[in-house]
Formats: sequence, structure tokens, C-alpha cells
Amino acid sequence: MRIIAFFVVCFVLLSCSIAIGAEYGTMSTAKETAFKWIDDHAELGQEVATYIWHHPELGLAEYHSSGILQEMLTKAGFTVENNIAGMPTGFIATWGSGKPIIGINAEFDALPGISQEPGTTERVPILFGAPGHGCAHNLFGTYSSLAGIAIKQAMEKEDIKGTIRVYGTPAEETLIGKAFFVKAGVYNDVDAMITWHPGENSEVTYNSTLAVVSFKLRFHGRNAHASGSPWEGRSALDAVELFNVSMNYMREHVHPSSRIHYIITDGGLAPNVVPNYAEVWYYLRAPEYRLVGDILERARKAAEGAALMTETTSEFLVIAANMQVLPNQSLARVGHANVKLVGGVPHDEENQKMAEPFARSMNIESGPFINTGYNEFVDEPFKWATQGSSTDEANVSWVVPMARFSPAMRARGTPSHSLQAVAQSCLPIGFLGSSVVAKYMVATALDLFADGSLIEDAWKDHRESLEKYGPYVDPVKDVDLPSFELVHNIKEEAMPKQWEVRPYPKPDFDKLFK
Repeated sequence: MRIIAFFVVCFVLLSCSIAIGAEYGTMSTAKETAFKWIDDHAELGQEVATYIWHHPELGLAEYHSSGILQEMLTKAGFTVENNIAGMPTGFIATWGSGKPIIGINAEFDALPGISQEPGTTERVPILFGAPGHGCAHNLFGTYSSLAGIAIKQAMEKEDIKGTIRVYGTPAEETLIGKAFFVKAGVYNDVDAMITWHPGENSEVTYNSTLAVVSFKLRFHGRNAHASGSPWEGRSALDAVELFNVSMNYMREHVHPSSRIHYIITDGGLAPNVVPNYAEVWYYLRAPEYRLVGDILERARKAAEGAALMTETTSEFLVIAANMQVLPNQSLARVGHANVKLVGGVPHDEENQKMAEPFARSMNIESGPFINTGYNEFVDEPFKWATQGSSTDEANVSWVVPMARFSPAMRARGTPSHSLQAVAQSCLPIGFLGSSVVAKYMVATALDLFADGSLIEDAWKDHRESLEKYGPYVDPVKDVDLPSFELVHNIKEEAMPKQWEVRPYPKPDFDKLFK
């Protein structure tokens, strides 16, 4: 009898354990409250996202974009601290107290030179040379903030203990903001981070990214008349070109998945003047930062060689550096359970018609032109990326477990950083996809608040990954925060201002908060 009783107790305990473990990804009254708040405030999200879309600003100068998000979060009851890590547009919005602390990242910067009329597939800039939201950060910042507010609403109603934070992070497009947030230690007390990125598939993004370093190389020479006395000159442009030749030959001798790309930001002012100054801007990428570091050291030697060959001097300026994203399997499981709970983005026939011209412009000939389902999570150990993009969120993932999502919110085939992406970032398809991903984030955060063991599992995974792939060494620990002018090669006041050509009114929060 004692033996039978023992096995009965074990069975009951095991059953309870399984039941508790199965709780995440299920509907709760807290989630219902948060989801309803998001649905009831659809106009709020659309107005804020459209306002930011019409005020596209380059990284480190996103005063309108950051400002409107801070105002919205303050209106919702958050305490907002700004000028984070030395960046005037960086902010942290906090509600609640004590543990656990769950954070959500919000981005809001635009890309240079891709201003575009909404809903158009041909090149039609609103203001030539102005920035545009080619990565939909107008949606990213807005709906991350809405998710934070919705979580607060649920925590208040259900008396859930803990802290929710929204991190307003500048200059992601130049890989700066979160890298210097991490350096400043602003994530050090966070238990888990939740974030997302606009895309064309709905999923928990359990994958890595490419590590990256961004640097500028400046050469200083001596002016002379390019025809009358060229022998008196020392061409800084020659040095840039010789450096580029060296780097292009290097491509054969780096890891095949590495990426080396550059632009000449200053090549002189007139052909008949030997330029005494020239500058080139490089990104180096690879699946792991150690590979990036190897290429970087070789680039430094190539810069020295180019300066010797041309009798010029050089400045090697690292602007930002980011690791590859460190995925977290435990958080991905919780995230995917909530993707399944919420489902894909319910794009209807009208949205398919809206997406069709964009998809066709990218040679997608048959529908659906925008995805409505979701991708299944492959629950196995992650692998480093061998292609794709980079993000400053990567550094965050090495100091705190992070869950990442993507929604289907633009037409199939749409590349980021394109005019098609800009033109879709203020359309109903983007608003709907963003509201769905906000629910993914809300549901995941509420599961973490409800069950502390999920956070413990996430940190266990995190520690095991650090032991296997670490230790983490901050790649910007010896890098100073760059200025706006260093990054963008213009002064802040010279940034083209699309809103002066196409004004858009500020949202009325008294009306939009019901």
C-alpha cells in the first residue's frame, strides 16, 4: 500500500508539474484585458505611428518621434526618464515596482534619403533627400509603447506585482542606441526583454543575426593644383581608394559568410584640386563577432599601409560594434505558444489588394500577397546566422534573456530599407500587423509575470549559452558615443525636414485615450 501511495503521489505531482508548465500560452483574464485595450485603442496606435512616419528623423536627433512616445507613455501613467546614456532622445518609461522587471525595446529612427509617398511603388519622394521609415520604426516604437501600456492596464486590473519598462532606444539604423544603453548598464536589473521587428512573416524569431562593426576612416593629405603642380599634393582620396582596393582583395581571404561594404562619404570638392581630406565608411559583418574582430584588425593594417603609400595621415574611428544575437530557447517556447494563441495577422481581401502592387513590384506574381498564418517554431538548439542583417539589440541579448517577434505587416518580397517598405509603413496592413505583434509581446510578458519559473528557465538557458559561447566582452567598451555629425556627415539643423513640406498634426491624446 505504501508503494502504491508513493506512486500515486508521484503521479499527482508530475501531473501538477505538467499542468503548471502548460499554463503559458493559454488565455487568461489579464490577457483578455490587455488585448481589449489594444483593440479599443486602434486609432491611438494609428495616429501616433502616422505622426512619426510624417516626422522621419535620423538617429540621435529623433526629437519629434521620441517626444511623442514619451508624451503618450506619460499620459498613460508611466514615469519617464530621458537623456539616457548621453543620448537626448533616449528614454526609459517605467510603471510598477519590484520584481520581476520585464522590458520592451522601442525604436523610432529613420533611414537617410528614402522619403517616399505612401502607397506608391514607383520612386516618388515627398522631399528629395529626406529620411524615410524603411524599417517601419514608426510602427516599432509606437506598438512597443502600446504593448507596455496594455500590460500596465492588465497588471492594474488583476493586481499583478512587478515592473514594466519601455526602453526608447535611438539610432538603431546606425547600430548605436542599444549598444550604448548596454554599455551604460541600463539593462542590468532586467529579468527578461521582449522585442520585435517589422517583417513579412508572423513568428517568434528564434534565430541569430550577423555581428557587425561600423567604422569611418579619414585620411589627411595636402592640397595642390591637380594639373599645375600635382607633385606638390598628397591625395587623401588616393589613400581611400588604395584602402578600398586592399579591402576588396581581402574578400577572397575572409570567411565566406562575412560581409564587407562601404560608401565614400567625402572624396574631395573639385577635380582640379588634389584633395587634402577624404573619408570612407565601412560595415564589417560575420556570423560571430570574433570573425568581425579579425577583419577589423586587418583593416587597421590596411589603413596604415594606404597612409604610407600616399604620405598621408589617417584616423580610424569605430562608431559602433554589435555582437550576433544570442537566442533564448526557453523564451522562444513561451513566445511561440503565444503566437499560436493569438494567431497570424487576419489580413482580409481588402488588405490583400492593398499589398498586391507592392508584391508584384518585387516579382511576386500570385497571392496571397501578404501572409496571414504564422511560422512554426523549430524547437532545437539555435545556429549562428550565415546571412542577413545586424542589430544593436544583439548586445542586449548577451546581458539579459530576450524574446523576439515578427508580424506579417508588409507585402511578400518587400526588402527592408526600400521605397516599397517606406510606402507601406503607414498603411492599414502595417497597423494591423503591429497590433497583432503587440499582443504577442503582451501575452508573453504576462506569462512571465504569472510564473517566475519561466524566467528562471530563461536565465538557465542564458547562463549555459554564455558558458558555451562567452564570456561577453562589450564590443563598445572602449568606444565613445559618436556625435550626430560624425555619424551622418551633416549637422542636425541641416537634416531635411519632411514635415515642413507635408505637415501632419500632433495626436490629441485627450481624445485618443478613452
